[in-house]
Amino acid sequence: MENIKFSIVRDPIVLAKLNKPVQDQHFHMYPEFFKTYSEDDCIAFFKRQLNRGNWVASVVQIDNENAGYISYFIKEYKENVFRKSYKSIYIDQISILKKFKGNGIGKKMMFKIEEDAKKLGIFEIELSFWELNEEAKGFYEYLGYHTRSRIVGKTLS
Repeated sequence: MENIKFSIVRDPIVLAKLNKPVQDQHFHMYPEFFKTYSEDDCIAFFKRQLNRGNWVASVVQIDNENAGYISYFIKEYKENVFRKSYKSIYIDQISILKKFKGNGIGKKMMFKIEEDAKKLGIFEIELSFWELNEEAKGFYEYLGYHTRSRIVGKTLS
């Protein structure tokens, strides 16, 4: 990896193209929940997301070639009778093109988000991933993430 650059992106077409690997992976692992990739649907989705005030997408480029993206939003937890208030950065999506996997790009993306969070005075990062995604589980554990809560489901016939 020669020249790595992160930049905020506002182009839904770029994000839609970079989203394909992760959408294909989710569809393959959980076809009962995920749809096949549709570039047009992804473009429409990213147009909506980009209009949200608290949603950010950052593209990583290697030697001026798009290698992947990470998106997140700032989540505000209001104080209530049960919980204290706090803010977190919630990682919405992360996708790396296959030819760039295994080169530490995901780790660099996550560290970049940690830097962004600290600059914003936010000291919690949250994310979720599907249980069968052992690659994601190992990756996040390697970076020091641990399970705080778990959502379980039951499919009824």
